[in-house]
Amino acid sequence: MHEAAEVWAVHFSGRSVNHNRSSMNTRPSFLALVLPMILLQMTSVTWGQALMGCGRTKGCFRQPMECMGDNCMAYVTWETLGDGQSRFSLRAQAAGWVAFGLRPEGSTDNGMVPADVYACTNKGELRRSKNGPGFDSFPNPLPQNALDAVTTESAEFSNGVIRCTFTRQPSLDGDDSFYNISGNNQYFILMAFGSSIRPDGDIQGNQHQNRWSTADTRSLQFDFSPPMSSGEALPKAHASLMVIAWVGFASIGITMARFFKPMWPNSKLCGTKVWFTIHRMCMVTCVLCFSAAFVLIFVHRQGFVDTGERTIVVAHAICGIIVTCLGIINPIMAIFRPHPGTPNRPIFNWAHWGVGTTAHLLGLVTVFLGIGYNSTGLLRGIPDYVFFVMIVFIGFHILIWILFEVQRCMTESQGRSNDVALKATGDSTDHLSPDVDSDPPSDDLVPEGPCISQVTEEGSTAKTILLCIYVVGVIIAVAFLVISIAIAG
Repeated sequence: MHEAAEVWAVHFSGRSVNHNRSSMNTRPSFLALVLPMILLQMTSVTWGQALMGCGRTKGCFRQPMECMGDNCMAYVTWETLGDGQSRFSLRAQAAGWVAFGLRPEGSTDNGMVPADVYACTNKGELRRSKNGPGFDSFPNPLPQNALDAVTTESAEFSNGVIRCTFTRQPSLDGDDSFYNISGNNQYFILMAFGSSIRPDGDIQGNQHQNRWSTADTRSLQFDFSPPMSSGEALPKAHASLMVIAWVGFASIGITMARFFKPMWPNSKLCGTKVWFTIHRMCMVTCVLCFSAAFVLIFVHRQGFVDTGERTIVVAHAICGIIVTCLGIINPIMAIFRPHPGTPNRPIFNWAHWGVGTTAHLLGLVTVFLGIGYNSTGLLRGIPDYVFFVMIVFIGFHILIWILFEVQRCMTESQGRSNDVALKATGDSTDHLSPDVDSDPPSDDLVPEGPCISQVTEEGSTAKTILLCIYVVGVIIAVAFLVISIAIAG
């Protein structure tokens, strides 16, 4: 009986840890929709994203040693989060369960006793128990606070592979078997998997197929992150460029296209209408910024994110790829736009507006996901107030757009009541007539016809003031966000 206790996988308590369980299944068919954006990263992806960064950004114990992704029989990874908790990811090619445990550095017993044990089952559950000196004391009921100290993030079984991810508090008062992994405490890392499992989800004793133990103890709270110069510089540059692109240039560029086409009808900037030049400059800069950010984060991650990571990480990555696709598609559409006055021109106008607006909105959502709230952000050390600054910016953006719409409605109403057609004849009105040879097409600028109305000049001062307020607000928001990202950590 005592010999049996010195092997891996003793009885589990039967209590499951399913708090806040969620799953994110990213199917290859879905990734195929965005395949053009990640073709350059396919080589890195095939090596297994979950084990990228072993020894640099996370700790890893795998079998066989140095295996990658699908080539591994089993592995466990761990990383320290900004709030002090640790995240563990388990995976094995097993039919019943895969488990890992922590054995104290100073324990006198050999093998797998004593140990704090965590197991993922083929029923999509995470089970916790403890290895003791004999079977006669098992199963041991675990106190509720011990269950609350562990939170399941994902757990699944598919195609003969069990995987799960969970977070664990560093210690738990009143439970000596819940080993304290904070500070310099070190433990032997244990791992095993098997196929025997009861209908209720309990693991059947020591009926494992394989078991392993590290040859030496390891720290689970060690900061695996490389120095700022190589570890966080690229993510911070990625985040800053995305903020500059979508919060800054995209917001101003879209605002110019929506509200300022009738403005300054007789002025030109760089050979074209003022609104179009500013719009084009903003959107080209936006494309350059988010394209550079897209490349930087793939270089840092060495591929796409592991689909077993936190839901918010996967959601941020997927949204980012979609936004990048839309952001590249829209200027390509503009290059091949139909000639004004052709039947397909209205289709292009609606498509260009729809794709651009969707990209902008989704870009802001993706920024929100990256910033996070209450330690859910993707960069360590981002203060919670940054999340509220983004909310304030969204409110400011909506308010200014409402004021633009109100101003436009008031101007159009006044124009309808006081409109006087100014024909393109006579010396006194030539300065108000449109230049039919050089102006952009009417469906992009002003109402069709040989005449223009005073509506293009009405309210121009108020509109310009609103624009100045909006641009200053955008610059302040972008500067604040970029500085907050730069000093985070």
